[in-house]
Amino acid sequence: MEPSDKPTPPDDLEPELRAVLEALADSDPETIRSVADHADALATWAESRPSDGDDDAYPNGVPERATVSTIAVDGVEYRYYQWREGDEIRSKTERR
Repeated sequence: MEPSDKPTPPDDLEPELRAVLEALADSDPETIRSVADHADALATWAESRPSDGDDDAYPNGVPERATVSTIAVDGVEYRYYQWREGDEIRSKTERR
């Protein structure tokens, strides 16, 4: 890529996100890479959460802010939910 060929945001982005990316283009490379690392971490986090189309809704008593991990034990999948309530960490495991 030539130095003059500055990348443009994808056409299908919401206007607010497009504006953020356009503003970020004026930042130094270290800042841009830091934001990219954070965006990658957010994507990993988002992939671990049940989606709206997922038939695995949060169980009763588990807040939507809970972190969700999927684990397999002897070929059986389980969802492990973990969240904080005040100073305490709560968790719940359910078979998928």
